Amino acid sequence: MPKGKRVGRPTGSIGEATRRQILLITMKHIGEHGYAKATFNNIAAEAGLTSGAVYYYFKSKKALVVAVIAEVTSQLLERFERAATRADNLQSQLIAILEETIAVTDEMPYLAAFSVSVRVDGRRYPELARALAFSSGSYYDLYKRLIDEAVRRGEIAPGVDPRDVTDMFGIISFGLTMLTVELPGDRHRVAIRTIEKLLAGALFEAPTRRRTNDRAAVEAESAPRPAGLSAATESNA
Repeated sequence: MPKGKRVGRPTGSIGEATRRQILLITMKHIGEHGYAKATFNNIAAEAGLTSGAVYYYFKSKKALVVAVIAEVTSQLLERFERAATRADNLQSQLIAILEETIAVTDEMPYLAAFSVSVRVDGRRYPELARALAFSSGSYYDLYKRLIDEAVRRGEIAPGVDPRDVTDMFGIISFGLTMLTVELPGDRHRVAIRTIEKLLAGALFEAPTRRRTNDRAAVEAESAPRPAGLSAATESNA
């Protein structure tokens, strides 16, 4: 194909690959420019296609963005489900899902910006609302099912409402998406690993151990020292 020439309607085996390419480029454009400013022409140009080739797959910008939302939701749910099946308790399942988000972020660098942008725009463009509601509900249903199963296994403390736990994890997931957009990737990764420590009970020192350490420090400080030896001198010895 001559340099700079755009292809028309794709045929044969390249059809599905072309469709996926359009979806990925749309994700990038929505994340960078928002729903209102993203256009068929610009998306087609980056894909090396005519706008008619894009129209062959998607009859409107709404249909195009809705397809991206559906594709992303389907892929992520499948990956999260697969990650959860490798664990045998709720803590490990939630940690496995968080680990999967790291891999997803590495593989789809425009996903977080797209997710934030389309949800902000979705409040102004009703045509996106149904797709966004379905997406959010699908993630919620997955978290709810995992947590309900954990309740039946006796993993949730008495008196804790499973709905509150589901909401908590949904908020964590959305917050991490925002963090991905606002901060460099290394901080996003560290934040996920810190949440994993929290879920595993490894973030905070146990109160009894902390009291024991404090008491030992006080006893060491108050212990008699040889004449002429100060605490500072002792610590530098």
